Amino acid sequence: MKNYKRIFIELLAPPFLAAVWVSIFSSHESETLSVILIGFPVLVMFAYFFGIVPAAIYAVAMELWFHRGFRGRFGLLCTAGWSGFLGAVAGYFSAAIGSGLGFLIPSDCFYYLKVGAFIGLLIGFYVGRKQTSAA
Repeated sequence: MKNYKRIFIELLAPPFLAAVWVSIFSSHESETLSVILIGFPVLVMFAYFFGIVPAAIYAVAMELWFHRGFRGRFGLLCTAGWSGFLGAVAGYFSAAIGSGLGFLIPSDCFYYLKVGAFIGLLIGFYVGRKQTSAA
C-alpha cells in the first residue's frame, strides 16, 4: 500500500467508522430511517471534531511503526494489535474531549475505548497486510 493512501486511511477512517458504529449499534427501534439519515451527517461532523486530533496522533504512531520496519519484523498480528491498542487510546481520548466539552458523560470514555480498539484492529489488519504482486 502506498504511504499516502495508508496515511489517508489512518487519519480519516477512525472517526468515520466510529460514527458508523454508533449509528448502527446505538440506534433505537423507534427511530425512523429519515431520522438516522439526517442525524448521521451531524454525527460524522462531531466524530471528526472530537476525534481528528487523536486520529492524527494514531496515524503518526502507526507511520513510525511502519517506518522503523516493525511490520516486517513482527508481522501482521502485532501490527494489528498495536493498531488496536492505539485505537483504544484514541477512542478514550476522543470521548474525553467530548466529555470535557460537555457533550458526553465520563462513563462514555470506556465505551469509546472499546469502539476504538475494534476500529483500530480493523484498520491495522487493513493497512498492515502485504500487497502481493499480480503476476
